[in-house]
Amino acid sequence: MKYGKLPHIVTVLPVKCEEFMFYQYLPIKTMGDAEIRKSHMEERLDPFQPLIGAACCDYVALRGLSDFVECYVYVTAKHMYQAVGCPFNRPGWHSDGFGTDDINYIWYNNNATVFNCCDFNLSSDDQTSLEEMNQQALPIGNVIYQNEVLLRLDQYSIHRVAEIKEATIRTFLKISISRDRYDLAGNSRNYRLNYNWPVRPRKESRNVPQSL
Repeated sequence: MKYGKLPHIVTVLPVKCEEFMFYQYLPIKTMGDAEIRKSHMEERLDPFQPLIGAACCDYVALRGLSDFVECYVYVTAKHMYQAVGCPFNRPGWHSDGFGTDDINYIWYNNNATVFNCCDFNLSSDDQTSLEEMNQQALPIGNVIYQNEVLLRLDQYSIHRVAEIKEATIRTFLKISISRDRYDLAGNSRNYRLNYNWPVRPRKESRNVPQSL
């Protein structure tokens, strides 16, 4: 598989979110569980339940239930004011789950994520590859999808945040499914799940979510 692969469209679903929130890699399922229990999720995440369900069903269809059971599921959910020139996430081309078999699903209601389908030739080094992505992502390869679409990404999907040209309230959701613990300090803590793993400090450079 080559880098520059475009994401897979899973479904189109509207979401009505009214409460400001910021969740970063909140675990909602631990390894060994066959399903996500509603009791393990705060009620304020209820607007995203249909998207989370669609993502998990798509993953099971893609890789099978036994694989899903052996994975963690994490939610990043942001419903916030977004100012001009101030995107939610760090700018620059990148790949979620670079060097892993993690699957990520994203959804947004405006300011669409930009994908690039150029033919990338990348180093296996996380930091070096970021420089190479920025050099090799030509504007002619840029692709965006409509709002309110749930997209499936793997490590081969190169993308970046949109340039924010107008202030707005933006809703963004990412569902990450991985066999690894996402253990960076500052990640959201789910007090409804029984887990207690050591955490790593964040760096100024782009962080890999799981321990290497």
